[in-house]
Parts: sequence; structure tokens; C-alpha cells
Amino acid sequence: MSTRGWYEYYVIDPVSGHCSLAMQFYKWGDAVPEHALDEWQLFQQQLDQAEGLFPVEWLDDLLRDQLGSLYGKLPVHFSIAAFLFLIQRAEEARNSFPNLDYDELPKNERPDYRLGFAIGKAMTLHQFRPLSHPDPLLDMVLGFIATGHFVRPWREYGLTWSVLQWLQYLTQVTLKTEMGSIAGQLNSPFDIHFLYRYFVWIDPTQPFKITRLAIELCDAAGDDLFVKLEDHPGKDAGLAQDHRQQADKLLSTIRSKEINLFSLRQAESAFELETDTFWAPLHYERPSLPTRCQHKRC
Repeated sequence: MSTRGWYEYYVIDPVSGHCSLAMQFYKWGDAVPEHALDEWQLFQQQLDQAEGLFPVEWLDDLLRDQLGSLYGKLPVHFSIAAFLFLIQRAEEARNSFPNLDYDELPKNERPDYRLGFAIGKAMTLHQFRPLSHPDPLLDMVLGFIATGHFVRPWREYGLTWSVLQWLQYLTQVTLKTEMGSIAGQLNSPFDIHFLYRYFVWIDPTQPFKITRLAIELCDAAGDDLFVKLEDHPGKDAGLAQDHRQQADKLLSTIRSKEINLFSLRQAESAFELETDTFWAPLHYERPSLPTRCQHKRC
């Protein structure tokens, strides 16, 4: 049985004092806490290399160009959070979930080769800049962006797909649903095992600059995972020992990798959470995450 997770990305503007739920998505397979910590480390390493400034304008320009007036209906700071999602998809495409179905096909019949050829040709014909990026992950993200501009434009999918589903398709070779991170759902499914919240602090004086990144590990109900792993009266002794070992291992990783921890509870006490209608209709109450009522949606 695969381990499935739900990811929420919150963007914090420390000057205005606002916090917004900017992106969320489902991960089918390998969504264990250890991998969520690895993903935090990947983002932090990328941020260190880029001095906190990813080329988010690639995605922001694409969304403005393709969506037109609908751009204004996206969640606050959507471009920043969605860019991190694209980096995660690039990492999965490069390492975690290679598609081996095409190995026996002639090169010209491989969907990945044909898509790559179409992207490269379109970028050259339209004099798209930049044509490449020295960082391999950002180079893949650049390919996703070019796909949205020239190969799979929004106008061909907007009548039947949400912008999240379209964004997902920009990261896939075919329409086939792949293992990995999958955008498109507005609310978490009820088959998840874990929920991970990422918190992204931005520099409001410099567009798209990220100054801090933190994570919260939660159980499927959105409660602190370490509280869940603590001993409780009546817990089976063997299970309690397993939980303690798991918690100790995770905490050791957090300390050794200097991973920043934060929580939605802290965010709610320190910042004003933006009210939005993008992710969930008004008056919607998700039973597994009762804290949604604190977002002024209930």
C-alpha cells in the first residue's frame, strides 16, 4: 500500500502581517515524513544557491499571459508557492518516479522525446529567453513554463480543466496519471496518511524573494505528528516503542539538517490568515481538519 500525503503551502508577508494558503496538492506514493524533510532540504539548498530569489517571474508571466483576468482570482502569492511545486515535480521527474514504459520504443516515438523536441523547437522559433538554465532542476522548470506558453497553452484546456490540472499537465509527458505530486484537488482526500504544511516567508520589498522556509509534520487529521507519536494510556507497548523510535529518528534528522519547524497554530496566533474562496467554498467544513473554521470559512 502506498503512503499518501497532502501538502499545504502557506506564504507569509511579515510586514503586512498576512498569511495565505497559496498552494496545496496530493502526493500519491512515498509521502512518508522522511521524504517531506528531504523535500524541505531540497528547497532550502536551492534557495541557498539562488540567494532566496527563484525566477518565479517565469511562472508569474505565464499565468498572467495565459489566464488574463482570471489571474486576479488566484490565491495570494500563488506564483511563489506553485513555483516550489514545479521544483518538486522536476525532482520527481528526474529521480523519484522515472517512467520506464518508453525504454523499448524508438527514440522518435517516445512521448518524452517528442515533447522535448516540440519545446526546444518552439523556444527557438519564438526566441524565448532564457533557452536554458545551468541548474538542472530550474532548467526542467523552464521547460514546464515553455510548455505552457507554446505546446500546451491554457486556451486548449481551460474549458474542461482547472488551472491546477493544467499546471499539473505542464509537468507530465503524457496524460497518464503518474506517481508523485499531483495538483488539481481543492480539498484533501480522505485516504491520506500524513499532512505536511510548508511556510514560506517573503521579502515584500523584493518581488518573489523567499527569506525563510519552515515545515510542520502532521497526521492525517492535521494534528502535530509528534503529539500523535507520544505515549498515551492504554497504548500497546510494542506500538508505543515503535512510535518513540520513529519520533526520535525524525527529530534527529531535523536537528542534524537544521530544519526549521513552524505550525499553523503559530501562524494563526502571529498573523492574519487571508480569507479565500479558491480552495474551498464558503461554509465548507472539512471534518478531518476542523482548523479550517479558524480560516473564517465556516
